[in-house]
Amino acid sequence: MGLFSLLFGCKDGSSKAQHSDASNVQLEEITARMDPEEGWNDIFLKVTSEVVTDSSHVYIAKGLYKGKTVGLQFEVSSDIGAGLVDGKLAQNGFVANGVRIVSIGVESDEFVKALAELYEQPVPPTFTKREISATAFSLNENAVDLDQKDKYKMKLFLEEGDEQLYSEVYVNIDTDMGEIELAEKDQEYREPIIKIFSR
Repeated sequence: MGLFSLLFGCKDGSSKAQHSDASNVQLEEITARMDPEEGWNDIFLKVTSEVVTDSSHVYIAKGLYKGKTVGLQFEVSSDIGAGLVDGKLAQNGFVANGVRIVSIGVESDEFVKALAELYEQPVPPTFTKREISATAFSLNENAVDLDQKDKYKMKLFLEEGDEQLYSEVYVNIDTDMGEIELAEKDQEYREPIIKIFSR
């Protein structure tokens, strides 16, 4: 029960890569769907390109914030099993390094500035140059099949070995609408998330 509460409570095989370009997609304000009364700063990004490798799907996702384009690269493992089976947690749902987040340059610098502002944290000058790797847990009753048009919810565990930086965040991928949502787990994780994204 404790683990269940923890989850729900307050490399590259480019030799066979397939590319998909959606650069003509209409970007939207990342805050457009926020409800201030809920108290959560959940943001949406539009997928503008996708590369399918032997072992992952690599998405470039972008949005707008106060007139500037913001964005990130998400690399998601193709081998994430169902996390919930018959109402119970399944070990196949946990994947070490299941999601990797990488800067795409200036747009990622603008992203971390925007997120810091939304999280009411000191605004850093740039997004980190290092790859951010997270354990992913599938919140789905079926295996995550990113080749299919569907919605997949995942919880990311960041910096699990660092007591000061440990944090959690939800990443939800809608392969039908071509969207990635970055949703808050708890406001206490705002400070470490901004530090992880900028150090």
